[in-house]
Amino acid sequence: MWVKAGIVFMEKQQKSQFDWLPGFQEMTACQEEKEETETMQDLLAPERLQKEEQEYWKDYEYFLQKMPFVAREIWAVADALLDRYEYAGSSLYVPYPDEVTILKIADMVYDKLKYHETEPDMQNGDGSREANPYYVKEELRDSRTPFRNLIVVILYGTIAYRRQRYQRRQKVFHNR
Repeated sequence: MWVKAGIVFMEKQQKSQFDWLPGFQEMTACQEEKEETETMQDLLAPERLQKEEQEYWKDYEYFLQKMPFVAREIWAVADALLDRYEYAGSSLYVPYPDEVTILKIADMVYDKLKYHETEPDMQNGDGSREANPYYVKEELRDSRTPFRNLIVVILYGTIAYRRQRYQRRQKVFHNR
């Protein structure tokens, strides 16, 4: 058993609980080879990081555009709120982020967009109106409504993207 960044990894000879997944063993073998070759000399050059960041963002932006309007709206609000946590030592960049902090951010997103749950119908992009799939009667609203769950899912995805970006940047600016 060995530890990397606070995560405990088992020796290669022990079976994983995901070995039954097609391609899982091949994927982990590639990751193990990559980890063995990584050293401090593998730090990225700033120019290479910038190019990679642009490629990642282009790909990320493409899929954002494919999201339904409500999901893009949630993402935009969540992204703006997460900008407040974009600093070294932020609770979002620790190995195990505090779930209470994340749920507080989800509540802030909900407060800005709760009209999606309160209006029984919504306006389409062409000006017509249709039934709002996120509408919930007031007495049934709680922290487990479909709209709140959608907020949490998008928030976790956005945080994951930001954490990966942060880790890539650490490869460039670590000890500089």
